[in-house]
Amino acid sequence: MKKLIATLALLLMAPAWVSAQGADPRYRGQEYIFIGEGSFRSSDGGLHGITHVGGGGEVLLVKGFGVGAELGAMGRPGYGVGVFSMDPSYHFRRASSKTKLSPFVEGGYTRTFGQSDFPDIHFNFGGGIHYWAFKRVGLRLEFRDHVHHVSPIFASGHTYHYWGLRIGLAFR
Repeated sequence: MKKLIATLALLLMAPAWVSAQGADPRYRGQEYIFIGEGSFRSSDGGLHGITHVGGGGEVLLVKGFGVGAELGAMGRPGYGVGVFSMDPSYHFRRASSKTKLSPFVEGGYTRTFGQSDFPDIHFNFGGGIHYWAFKRVGLRLEFRDHVHHVSPIFASGHTYHYWGLRIGLAFR
C-alpha cells in the first residue's frame, strides 16, 4: 500500500516537473479532483446508487497521448472501497487561446482495495471534456465506467458495471 501511495504521489508531481523544464507555453501535465454520482446493477438485478470521489494526475506525452493515475473511494453508505486506476488517454485537442475546450478519452487498469465483499475491478473506460476557464484552472466533466467480469469458473460469470458521471476541477 505504501508503494502504491508513493507511486501515485510521484505521478501527481510529475506534471509540475515536466512543465518547469522549458519555456514552451504548452502544458505537459495536469492534476484533477472530482466527485461523481452513478450506479451499479447487483447480482440480484437491483440498481444501486454509488458516489465516487478522488483525484489524479496525468502527463501529456506526444500528439495528444498521455498517461495518468488516480486514487479515490467509491461506494454507498456502509459499503465502499478504495479505487486505484492507471490509464492511457488521448486528448483530441489541447486548449489554446482560440478554444478553451479539450475533449478526451481514456481507459485502462483499475484495482479496488478495502472491503472484501466488493469485487475487484479489472478495467475502466470513459471520456469527457475540460473547459479551461482560466490559464491554470479548468472544469472537468467526465463519464467513467469501471467493469468487473466474474469468471464462470469461480462464480456466476456475470459482468458488473460501476458507472458514473463526474465533475471536478483540473489544474495545470
